[in-house]
Amino acid sequence: MTLNENSAITWNVPKSLRNDKSSLPPFPISCLPIVPNALAVGIAESTSTDVAMAATAILSAMSHCFSGVYRMEGKPDHTEPIALYSLILAEPSERKSPVMKLVKEPFVTFSNDYNNSNREQIYLSQEERNKMLAEIERMEKNEDISAKEIAKKKAELDEKPCACFKRVCVDDVTPEALVGLLQDNKSMLMISAEAGVFKNFGGRYSNGIPNLDLFLKCWGGESYQKDRCNASPIYLKQPYLSICLCGQPYILGELFDNQAFRASGMIARFLYCFPKSKVGSRKYNTETVNEKFTESYKNLVYSALKTKYDRNGGDEILLHFTAEAKVEFSKYYDTAIEPKLLTDFAECQDWGGKYHGLILRLCGLLHC
Repeated sequence: MTLNENSAITWNVPKSLRNDKSSLPPFPISCLPIVPNALAVGIAESTSTDVAMAATAILSAMSHCFSGVYRMEGKPDHTEPIALYSLILAEPSERKSPVMKLVKEPFVTFSNDYNNSNREQIYLSQEERNKMLAEIERMEKNEDISAKEIAKKKAELDEKPCACFKRVCVDDVTPEALVGLLQDNKSMLMISAEAGVFKNFGGRYSNGIPNLDLFLKCWGGESYQKDRCNASPIYLKQPYLSICLCGQPYILGELFDNQAFRASGMIARFLYCFPKSKVGSRKYNTETVNEKFTESYKNLVYSALKTKYDRNGGDEILLHFTAEAKVEFSKYYDTAIEPKLLTDFAECQDWGGKYHGLILRLCGLLHC
């Protein structure tokens, strides 16, 4: 506020406390390898959206292909899995659904194709297990069979994995249902143009009591055990989730206002994308995504998922920096991350504290 010569009050232009999206740097699309780069650009041109939206979704979706297979090492006592949680925030009518549909499609078709191709083998595995269970039950009823023989047969059953129909993607899922899906599949891709699943884990079906344990543990592949009085115990040795959700900006405010999400470190695990709006300048007759791009992307997804499934567990493969990159990463942490936890990151220290880990995940993912 200032006074002019006539003692009239004039008001200065208010200074925004929060920068708008026009001040955000462009998404570094050139950093992506050829196939995801071409697809992201193609989707952006076809849907008249910021390339950041498609690129972020592709990165999170592709991370599912390598979770549980690789880990990226920063130093011997700090490694990160190749799994990303991302939240894309945009207003209604920003064409989030068409973008997500194109990114998600090959993951859905892969599970359908895989299940159709392996149907007989899956049924055979299930029937063999059922016969062994029936045999154990008969042995337990036969007094002439020793406990040692029964124990041997049970151990044989434990060593015989049971094949099941694969499920790659989840959308609107409850914590209880997700436990079962992870028990059968070990890792999952949660991908949706909506973010209603936050309410499920925030207590929608549990009288407002949040249930975030699985979300938190799947971030790093930490073992999860569920014991209930009236149900069989469930043990997940190394569960992984890759997450890509879209939502309107108000959702971020709700997450920050939720003490459970903030205090648990849940919010700090996410990468956030704020795509720039093109509303008002979009054209209707745009070029559809080149079939070469979608086919190359599909082949990439199929190849990576097949390698993951054929591997059938085992220890994760460690990825390492070159000597030069290791020095650069350490220097970046010491100068551009840790000191800023008291300045730039002062109001989001939880996220800033995981920033270097997110960089490791992205490095490993881009390498894969």
